[in-house]
Amino acid sequence: MATKPPDNSKLLVISFDDPLRAQEFLLAVARLQKNDEIQLHDAVIIRRDKDGTSHVHETTDVTPGQASAGAGVWGLLLGTLFGGPIGGLVVGAASAGGGALFAKLVDTGIKDATVKELREAVPPGRTALALLVSNVSVGDLQRELSRFPNAQLVETDMPPAAVSAVQEALTEANREPFTG
Repeated sequence: MATKPPDNSKLLVISFDDPLRAQEFLLAVARLQKNDEIQLHDAVIIRRDKDGTSHVHETTDVTPGQASAGAGVWGLLLGTLFGGPIGGLVVGAASAGGGALFAKLVDTGIKDATVKELREAVPPGRTALALLVSNVSVGDLQRELSRFPNAQLVETDMPPAAVSAVQEALTEANREPFTG
């Protein structure tokens, strides 16, 4: 289960012209985390088709469907074990409902309301990567971002100096052709 991110966590949303570039940047962030240069709490990929249809892939938060399925299976097994077939059905159904409610009430990562807003904010034909991070090494983040031409900062609540560094890295990436 995901833990609550610290109060100093920041949202960073960057859009890419290719969904694979967004995934590649997520891998780069994972590498930064492994090296203790950033702490990643949640990541959401929002892909918006040219017709405006959006698709969301959450990497951390448990959806109500996932929670209800997992809780329902455990409830069915335990209910059958202790109450026979009827007990399995009753406890399984109750557990599934409880799991769905739990997932709705506990949103530990990027808030669902923020994801909903981003579905509209991401320009058609682009893919955005929303990251909930803390303990950011801005220099290391800047270095990684400079490898991604055509990436754009969509939204962030990082301090102004960090926003300037991110913008500078993205500008630099667009000046130099990528060779790696």
